[in-house]
Amino acid sequence: MTTTGKRAAISFTGGKDCTLAMAMTKATHDVVLLVTFGPKNFKSFKAHSLEIIELQAKAMAVPHILVEIGEEGKTHLECYREKIAEIKEQYNLDLLVTGDILNVCDNFMTRATQGIIELSSPIWAIDRHKLLDTLFEHKFELLITCASIKKLGDDEELARKFVGSKLTPEFLAETLQPQEKTVDLGGELGEFHTMVLTVPELYNGKRIEYEGRQIVEGEYMYMDFDSVRLVDV
Repeated sequence: MTTTGKRAAISFTGGKDCTLAMAMTKATHDVVLLVTFGPKNFKSFKAHSLEIIELQAKAMAVPHILVEIGEEGKTHLECYREKIAEIKEQYNLDLLVTGDILNVCDNFMTRATQGIIELSSPIWAIDRHKLLDTLFEHKFELLITCASIKKLGDDEELARKFVGSKLTPEFLAETLQPQEKTVDLGGELGEFHTMVLTVPELYNGKRIEYEGRQIVEGEYMYMDFDSVRLVDV
């Protein structure tokens, strides 16, 4: 494999999109860091467990850092730009990679990186059928960890079919595609979120196992994990 020699960091939540972006980047660049951005003093995300993210980083043998955003007197954008400049210098980075597919918050990451570091979004505007076909082809094992009941038509029973299920070709055909007129197949409008339990080309013979249960909090249903662990496949 020939690489460009560029040192890349992945803006990483552990979900399907950023992990696919990492796999694509790794083919041509040196991925040296996973970066999770979060608000000041936060414990975890409903959709993306920090415990699982740490196990994913361990499985992929790539360093992971948590970057907290928020400082009195500074805007959200100013804080991001400051932190991105810091990690660029600290880790000698050439590239920051995101799994963005749609324009998020008025091209926020473009503005956050402008003049600081090259930004790459390798799956930008990808057709959702192609996205899912690619994930299935590369044997991504995907757990749906969170869903917006509101964005699933205020249908709590439908949300229960999503949360805790594996996103597989069977789930796509039986549950997701029947909702295609109102639900983005990739969950890109916030309908659902995933975590990657394993992917053969990245996880070095490891996978994540878990115990958990569904929790409803406001408009969201999410997985509350009692335990997570890394095991050999």
